[in-house]
Amino acid sequence: MNDMPWIRSYPDGVRWDIDIATGPVQRILDEAVAKWPMRPAIDFMGKQITYGELGRLTDRVAKGLQLLGVKPGVHVGLYLPNTPHYIIAFFGILKAGGTAVNYSPLDAAKVLEHKIEDSRTDILITLDMVSLYPQMAAMLGKTRLKKLVVGTVGEFTADPDKVIGEMKATKQLSAVTWDDNHVSFGQLIHNDGAYEVYAIDDPNETIAVLQYTGGTTGLPKGAMLTHANLTSACQQYRATTAGSPPVLVDGQERFLAVLPPFHIYALSVNVLFGVLMGAEIIQHVRFDPKASLEEISTKSVSVFCGVPTMFTALINHPETPKHSLRTLKYCGSGGAPLPLEVAQQFASITGCNLSEGWGMTETSPSG
Repeated sequence: MNDMPWIRSYPDGVRWDIDIATGPVQRILDEAVAKWPMRPAIDFMGKQITYGELGRLTDRVAKGLQLLGVKPGVHVGLYLPNTPHYIIAFFGILKAGGTAVNYSPLDAAKVLEHKIEDSRTDILITLDMVSLYPQMAAMLGKTRLKKLVVGTVGEFTADPDKVIGEMKATKQLSAVTWDDNHVSFGQLIHNDGAYEVYAIDDPNETIAVLQYTGGTTGLPKGAMLTHANLTSACQQYRATTAGSPPVLVDGQERFLAVLPPFHIYALSVNVLFGVLMGAEIIQHVRFDPKASLEEISTKSVSVFCGVPTMFTALINHPETPKHSLRTLKYCGSGGAPLPLEVAQQFASITGCNLSEGWGMTETSPSG
């Protein structure tokens, strides 16, 4: 008698007993750069960044952070939306030897203070947006936070002046106090990228990310996610999309990334798994159903991960019948229970089965 009957539901070729190779998280990017230097890694507001360019940008972030004192044991905060800054800064922190600490723009001031002190964050990277910068600027002198690195949304777009102008017109940008406690993102990466490499002797013990939980039993608690935790989660994602024939193919996929990267779901699926696959990651600052429909149909998006409300919005949008969504090959839903009727309706429209995942912050997040 088979004591694991659920295996019968696995797609052909998908194994439950894979050998999981772990290692430094930044190696995922290094290997992608070596394999696909000219392939687009990021597509954001009309601008593409190749894997080769992404690798060089992360090297320069690493060097810039090391000049600010980052090394093993130093924790660097990320208070960022879904823009290229996040991916560039995340890998740059790890290359510098530091630990990344994710902060949510939804956090109240009390929670931000708690996370800064609890995580021992001394340096934090953010943007000059009204929804971000003032909240963190208020933490300087009030907490142990010593330095803010401040970028602007427009600097990694096809038309920076246009984007900045539109954001100013809609009062989305904040004035920045440029003093000794502030460094612009442009200044941070103004170097040769020759950073000092710190070896990670034991990926099972070296912490890559402090990821705070929702705090359902009090203030949020920082889950200590190691390099092995995160790289093993990526290997699990790859195994579930392998199959015979494979669902996804290295170096050929396009991910539509609309989930916030400061959440472990988006970090592990869209950022880490996307880079592991050598995918083109199409970033949107936030989810907009109309824009998502247009991106999927015009750019032949093959992977889209979201939450149930996003899939419901796509199903019910009046313009959905105008778009072909048949390029989708893998779609995952998480964050909340997925109603069966939503999964069935989405599959009938796209021809792509909608997989429901589960996980916890503490499991990086695949279970």
